[in-house]
This record gives sequence, C-alpha cells and structure tokens, in this order.
Amino acid sequence: MLHRAIPVVCSLLACAMLGSMSVVPLAAADRSPDKPAAPKNIDATPPLVPIPNARVTKTGLLIGGQPTPEQLKAIHQAGYRLVVTLRTDAEPGDEGEQAAVERMGMKYVSIPVAGAKGLTEDNARALDKALGEVDVLPAVVHCATGERVSALLGLKAFVVDRLSASAAIDLARSLGMKRLEAALRERISEICKSDKSRNCQDAP
Repeated sequence: MLHRAIPVVCSLLACAMLGSMSVVPLAAADRSPDKPAAPKNIDATPPLVPIPNARVTKTGLLIGGQPTPEQLKAIHQAGYRLVVTLRTDAEPGDEGEQAAVERMGMKYVSIPVAGAKGLTEDNARALDKALGEVDVLPAVVHCATGERVSALLGLKAFVVDRLSASAAIDLARSLGMKRLEAALRERISEICKSDKSRNCQDAP
C-alpha cells in the first residue's frame, strides 16, 4: 500500500508546484501600471469642499479662491476649524464672511495681501502664526482665486521654514501659483541680498 501511495503523493505535489508557478506570471500580467504620483505637496484625495481652484495640502490646508456662503457651510460641516482670508478690505465679494464663519463656531483670521506688494515677510510670518495656533487644523486659506495663497505659502516656506529659494518657488508653483511667480522670485531675491544667512545658494 505504501509503495502505491508514494507515486500518488508525488504527482499531487508536482501539480501543486506547477499550479503555483503558473499563478506568478498571470498576476504579473494582470498588474496595472503604477498610478502617477500626486503632485508634490498636494494630497492625492480630492478637496473636501470644491472652492474655486481648490487644492488640499499634506499639512491639512484647503486652499483656493473665495468660498460661497454655501461652501462656507460645507467647510464647517467637513470639520474645518479655521478660515484665513488674504483678501483686502477694498475687495468686493466676501461681504459677511467673517460673521458667517464665527457664527458657525470657526475661527476667522484676516491677513490682507494686496497683490504682489503684499508678499512680505510680515505677512508670511502672520500666516505661519495663524496656522500654528492650537487646534486650528484642518484650516482653509483663501483669497479671490488662490493665486496669493500659493505665493504666500511659498514665501512662508522660504522665510519661516527655511526651505531653499528654488524649493520654496517649486512649492508655490505646485500649489497653483502662476501670475505671481515673478513677484515671488523678486521678493526672495531681495531677502537674499539683505540677509546672507538665508538659504540662497539657488536664489533666482
């Protein structure tokens, strides 16, 4: 009986080995190509609230343009705790935003950034201070279109976080900066000329 069983066992083992070998190339053939990596500094998940030109950063920020009243409600329902606006008092279109934000229990901070002239070290530090408070994340940072937000975050990265000049500009570009790139480069260049301790080896 034992002699008869041995060939049967051996044939079963051989089949099992062949079966396992056939699985490997099939799995490899069926494997889909790797998805392209998400843009640097941008979360792979879609924005929780589709404000204009919305992006979600890996540091817990929803950035973009002016939210509508309905989007402010959605921002609150999504769990955001802070709304930072970079719009100036002279700009129309955000009337009643502060009252609406505070009525819903979120914190509201205004850091007026008047275009390219508003890309200052003081504003960069003010943004860092607002985002560094306890229990303010996730937060929303917006202007009219998102352009000033991306540029000021780039300047903050250079001034406060001590990123290199090129890394700070790359960050701002990855967050949507286009029209203010020349202004950001000029501001970083001015800072580098006045402060040699900065990370300016690759300054524009």
